[in-house]
Amino acid sequence: MTAAAMGLGEPGKHSAFTRFAYACQFFYGGWFLFHGLNYWFEFYFDRSIQPGPGLLPALAESGVMAVVKVLEIAIGLALLADLAVPLAVVVAWPITLMIAYVNSSHLSLFGTSVGVIIIMLNAVMSLGHLDRYRPMLTLRAGPPTLGGPGGAGGPRARNRSRLPALPHALAAIAGLGRPSGESLP
Repeated sequence: MTAAAMGLGEPGKHSAFTRFAYACQFFYGGWFLFHGLNYWFEFYFDRSIQPGPGLLPALAESGVMAVVKVLEIAIGLALLADLAVPLAVVVAWPITLMIAYVNSSHLSLFGTSVGVIIIMLNAVMSLGHLDRYRPMLTLRAGPPTLGGPGGAGGPRARNRSRLPALPHALAAIAGLGRPSGESLP
């Protein structure tokens, strides 16, 4: 891949994809900030969060919606300020999928369009920061360390010191067994 295609061309110039990813980031950030603040300050009437049966009313009644709206505000501010963007994009995915699900479940052209658009915005932002996520996508990450990639537990040390098979199997069984034992009297 060429330097220009990766957005590494002349200083101060960005590739078409970089400009598009920024446009998605700022639009998405504004969308999240507006809707997060609307929950608290009611700029406009939102019919989706009303008392009664349904997913959104249940989330609002339980208090989960308040947490989601605080996250929307934080994500929106991070994206608009261009700070901690890779983290904000990852944190936004569960909310994005829920928004897409709820809007698409109305089976209207508008609702389905909103669902597709918000997924596409988050996907473009994710692709724009794929290089930051690659280390998380490794199959064999090795043991957890506080050293980071350049510290004492760097990549070479991690690959050599995997958890042995027997303790690994016992830990996995214990991890599965504990939750299933909670339902027993």
